[in-house]
Amino acid sequence: MGQLPITWHNYGRHGMLAETTADEGSRIDFAINLQRYLATQMWPGHRTVYDKVAEPKFVKQNGRKPKNRYEVRKAMLREPYFQYWSHLRLFAQENTYWERSRIVDRQLPELVAKAKPRSSDKGKLELDPKFKVPPYQLPFDMHWMPGSFFTDFVKDDVAGGAMYDLGGLYITTHGINGRFNDGAAWSVIRYVKEHFPNFSPKRILDEGCTVGHNTLPLKETWPDAEVIGIDIGAPILRYAHARAESLGVPVTFSLQNAEHTKYEDESFDFVLSTLLLHETSYKAVYNIAKDNYRLLKKGGLMLHVEQPPFKWAKSPFDQLMKDWDTHNNNEPFWGAMHDMDLEDVAMKAGFRKQDIVQTMTPVVTPTEEDKMRLGAGQQWYVLAAWKR
Repeated sequence: MGQLPITWHNYGRHGMLAETTADEGSRIDFAINLQRYLATQMWPGHRTVYDKVAEPKFVKQNGRKPKNRYEVRKAMLREPYFQYWSHLRLFAQENTYWERSRIVDRQLPELVAKAKPRSSDKGKLELDPKFKVPPYQLPFDMHWMPGSFFTDFVKDDVAGGAMYDLGGLYITTHGINGRFNDGAAWSVIRYVKEHFPNFSPKRILDEGCTVGHNTLPLKETWPDAEVIGIDIGAPILRYAHARAESLGVPVTFSLQNAEHTKYEDESFDFVLSTLLLHETSYKAVYNIAKDNYRLLKKGGLMLHVEQPPFKWAKSPFDQLMKDWDTHNNNEPFWGAMHDMDLEDVAMKAGFRKQDIVQTMTPVVTPTEEDKMRLGAGQQWYVLAAWKR
């Protein structure tokens, strides 16, 4: 492959992580490096195929170049290179979740027992038995993860959290987010520290926290702050709580919908999410921003991290390549969200235009020595807004 392999054995260990045999670890290693090969070695070939084959065919048939990503997609779907790459990438995603589900299933009773809250816990777990999962989440398994984030297969289940933490973005991004999959949080922290050095939040809400990868660094950075992570899945929150306890980080995890949280008006200094918005719905994005505005104190900050809007892409071809997940990774709102005008979303929530920032910030790949170590040139999109 021309690159040193990324290995599962370097993944950050903690007391809740499912154990893997040597063979299981080797299969995860294969999945990581297959994803890496597809993303780094094969990816550039699409541009060649498009420029030399797909676009000329389209021009010959239509007398013009494709005008949007939908026309580019139709052209590329006919090309064997794109077909083969897409099948391999989808296989890699489905296969790794099948493998991870087997690993979790064989030790699920032990994981459930380890995740039970204890009187000695420093953090809190808040679950609502009457909670209803948003209807837009129900029809499919997000990312092809069996049961998605919210299904209870057994009493007090943690399978969703255990599967997600067993590689997760570490596999699909081949280690770019660091050993504990918390690079997005450190990217946020680096951005805030660099641009708003005097900002010192006392109460922080992390929305769409999953198993707390990006929640715990917030507590590490602002240790005196109360940090709360919310999500819609009880299995991932049970796991998140136990994971945080095993790592000695006292935070609260609560089962809530970010569209309408239970907290009082003007009760937070900082409300944020990392890669949440594209997993919701058009209406939900507006609802989330509106609730964020309600929750923030005067002088508080809303910040959401995502991939950049499609309108920021250089060409319809670049938009297509960024839109692959919409059609293939069980993320049906991916494309529609990246078409949204998020400045308009923030303004309709109540934020003033002059207090809204849309920018890019470098991806951070944290290490033990340097939590804010810059990655290999990639960048996140940031939507930030101050409540004045």
